[in-house]
Amino acid sequence: INDKHEYYRHHVKLPINEFFKSFEYFGIIADPNHIIQLGLYDVAEAIVRSFKLAEVSNAYIQFYLDTVLEYSQKNISDIAGFLEYYQNKKDKLSIVSPENQDAVQIMTIHVSKGLEFPVVIFPYAQQNVYGEVDPKEWFKLDTSQFNDFEYTLLNYNKDFEFFGDEGLRIHKKHQAELELDNINLLYVTLTRAVEQLYIIAKKDSNKKGEVNSKSYSGLLINYLQHINQWNDNQLTYSFGTATREHQPKHEENNTIQQPEFISTAKEDHNINIVTNAGYMWDTKQQDAIEKGNLVHDIMAQIKSESDVDTAIQKFLIPGHINALQAQELTHTIQSIIKHPELKAYFSTINTIYNERDIITKSGKLVRPDRLVINKKNEVVIIDYKTGLFNPKHQHQLQDYQDILEGMQFKVTQKILIYINDTISIKTY
Repeated sequence: INDKHEYYRHHVKLPINEFFKSFEYFGIIADPNHIIQLGLYDVAEAIVRSFKLAEVSNAYIQFYLDTVLEYSQKNISDIAGFLEYYQNKKDKLSIVSPENQDAVQIMTIHVSKGLEFPVVIFPYAQQNVYGEVDPKEWFKLDTSQFNDFEYTLLNYNKDFEFFGDEGLRIHKKHQAELELDNINLLYVTLTRAVEQLYIIAKKDSNKKGEVNSKSYSGLLINYLQHINQWNDNQLTYSFGTATREHQPKHEENNTIQQPEFISTAKEDHNINIVTNAGYMWDTKQQDAIEKGNLVHDIMAQIKSESDVDTAIQKFLIPGHINALQAQELTHTIQSIIKHPELKAYFSTINTIYNERDIITKSGKLVRPDRLVINKKNEVVIIDYKTGLFNPKHQHQLQDYQDILEGMQFKVTQKILIYINDTISIKTY
């Protein structure tokens, strides 16, 4: 693309399908409708593969894919959730290099405590020994003048030493603690190196040649003056020898190669996934029970009709169900959601609680399948069942009602939904 501005101007307003179609001119084949149906990790890998972001193995892209995979294993695998997670974590994520690899590790002084390295570089060695962000101190008060308050929290600054004897005491203690903390920090920095230490700092002195003894670089200049090595016109000082005493052990044939980045779409793997055990049984009864359990589990993920596809994908992608079962389950779930007697209870205007634990006054734990609460605190209780009607199902709903009414809710309706070959409803 020679004129990027013109390319952006022409393409950015295209409908999404035309936008992706235009990439084919550059040899990039990517179907957005297919990609968006994939699981989170497969979306990321499909983008890398389709847009040819890595012709050879790339540590940064591989680490990013590892991050996506780790997130998808621990969280709900939605793109928006991952983007928010990555936005919060990206500054803390970094590639971990093997110890025997010729590489530089960048870390804070605090993290380096207790570690040692053949060579250490300490840049920006001009930290202010007394510098801190928004410091505060407790100041003792005369209780007779301040309504029996003994202390107040004040912003700390250099004027503290003029606040009487108490202010002077706090000032000296505060400055001493800062000196101790920052000298300890400097000590940690200067004792990490086994063989070579490089310190990079600015020449921290004014036009009169007066050294700023409140900074690390000023302390270093004071040291050079103390050993009679300081020369105002000299900027580089060296002590000892740069000869390495211990050579690292190199394994034979340990050259790092850049193999081809290999990524194959799942549909090209020719792999069949064995799904839930219930579908392996060759009995209609077991089949019906397993289907009812799956519908029950999927319904726990659904608040409104817009959640159906996402919920089905959560069971399809890990292999809990196959494509044929997904189609059948979608039909069953849609018949529940769009049922004339139930449609109102899958509206976004209500507050929905699916599979939410309730602790009763006696300490008993109950979990209704679905609670639909309107703005008047009126509740409809819905439970999903499999098989034939059983009076204990009705008694269970009554228990839920008693508990909710004890929580100051008004139960207006109780519904049992029986999930078999057809959907049947009992209302109380």
